[in-house]
Amino acid sequence: MCLEDFHKSQKNVSIDTIKNYIPDIQSKTHKELSFQIDQIVFSKDIFSNYLETLQELHLRRELFKITQNKNNESTTFETSNSIKDIFLDLEKKIFDLSNLKKNDYELRNFSSVTKASLQLVEKAFKKKGKYSGIVSGFGDLDNMLGGLQNSDLIILAGRPSMGKTALATNIAFNAAKYFSQEEDKGSVVMFSLEMSAEQIGLRILAEQSKIPSDKLRKGELNEKDSLELQNTYQEINNLNFFFDDSPNLTVSELRSKLRRYKNNYNIKLVLIDYLQLIKPESNRDNRVNELSEITRNLKQLAKEFDLPVISLSQLSRQVENRDDKRPLLSDLRESGSIEQDADVVMFIYRESYYLQRNEPTRGTDETQESYQKKHDTWKDRNEEVFNKAELIVAKQRNGPTGKIELYFDDKYTKFLGIEKNASN
Repeated sequence: MCLEDFHKSQKNVSIDTIKNYIPDIQSKTHKELSFQIDQIVFSKDIFSNYLETLQELHLRRELFKITQNKNNESTTFETSNSIKDIFLDLEKKIFDLSNLKKNDYELRNFSSVTKASLQLVEKAFKKKGKYSGIVSGFGDLDNMLGGLQNSDLIILAGRPSMGKTALATNIAFNAAKYFSQEEDKGSVVMFSLEMSAEQIGLRILAEQSKIPSDKLRKGELNEKDSLELQNTYQEINNLNFFFDDSPNLTVSELRSKLRRYKNNYNIKLVLIDYLQLIKPESNRDNRVNELSEITRNLKQLAKEFDLPVISLSQLSRQVENRDDKRPLLSDLRESGSIEQDADVVMFIYRESYYLQRNEPTRGTDETQESYQKKHDTWKDRNEEVFNKAELIVAKQRNGPTGKIELYFDDKYTKFLGIEKNASN
């Protein structure tokens, strides 16, 4: 045996690798040599090699356990797990195992944590006034949140017809445009459990082309409209904006899909429409417990993949019973855990929606003068707030709360920041 040959083979030189290189460990000479090698105190320089070897052996052993266990499950019908559950669990376990080396969830001292925090500050500083998070396209919102922050669960809630999906697609589209200008070209994915991808695509085409969505649906286009539609398509066609409109997804299925999408498409922002349509992993005794489990898992999802997750949510009908119909945190439907698990809770509110459906009528004993005054007041208020919307940041774990005014164009189901609408 020649150690020079061993070294040239580019193997890590260590006690164990040298011993394994000995051709016949049973012979007396080699046994003596092996004993002498054992007396060698190894260098600190090769300690990391030992750790890598140990970790690889551990991973191999764990992989064997996982596959053996799943093999047993798949070959017997005496199990409560469906084949779909077995696949999902197998994928999750293998993914977790493959990421074991880069798992950051470990004990960290104060020095390393503050150093990482300073790096975040430095990153924000280097952006020269830009936001540390992902740009939503709404200046006042980005100022309040500092952009959409990684690992945050963001709840966007509202009553029906307030424009939740429209605002979500506006944010997603703006973020996709922002990513297209970045070096690493991140992507956005929207899980739409309610609307089809084609319906959302039609909305976005209406928003960007400024052709009313009802005209697009009916195909009532003149030559100018057709040209504008083609130009818009060419402008936005290459944006990294992906849709998954699979219905009845559980959080485990979302996680499985997101794992693949993130690896293949560099996903940096996730939107889910909407929370109450996510299927529970198991049948709980009541809906409140089911929603609590779902929101807790969504928060874990945001943290695990280190990206913002925006989930739309319904609100309780009790909003309709108040004179002031601006939503409150207590209106979050079916679960107080939504408020607890979310890093940010936002409500979208449009007063004009309620005003248009509550035009005053003349009472039986009411004079014409009194009725006219009441109707004029209603009309003036309706005109004042017609295109206005409020985005209420009711909770922000790491920052201020407040109200942001938006411009809503119901013709194209599009929201704009007040400052952008003024410039347009």
